[in-house]
Amino acid sequence: MSEAHERVERLAGAIYGTIVLAGVLAASEYDESPEAFETGLYALATVVVLWLAHAWAQTLGRRIIGVGSPRHALRHSLARDWPLVQAALPPLGAMALAGLFGASDKTAIDIAFWVCVVSLGAWGAIVAHREGASTARTLTAALGCAALGLALVVLKELVS
Repeated sequence: MSEAHERVERLAGAIYGTIVLAGVLAASEYDESPEAFETGLYALATVVVLWLAHAWAQTLGRRIIGVGSPRHALRHSLARDWPLVQAALPPLGAMALAGLFGASDKTAIDIAFWVCVVSLGAWGAIVAHREGASTARTLTAALGCAALGLALVVLKELVS
């Protein structure tokens, strides 16, 4: 696999991790009185399980086509997919800081969710900027990517 393809996979994992975390945080709103610590642990556990599942699936795929040794394939997949877990750290860190500064659990969870939305928007802006887009197109790309997170807000409100 080329270095460029590996980089694409790592970046895609980070974006996917952000989307998954945002979904878990949005779902916490179904609880009448969500606890930030419990929600954070659940969100992190969800991302870690998905990281392990994705790495295991990649390992099986590598083994099926005969690429590398089984041990190397698992180690490689775990390392390549680690950004999926890393993407959870800024939002969860923001949630912890909000709690330390006295925010309510609901507010801390909301802050973490909005960090996810802003992160998705930032990915869109980075892509547009790298492609040499105008300011207007960069803003459109950022808003389009952030819309993934905003769609979770809309779904949450429709279901509530």
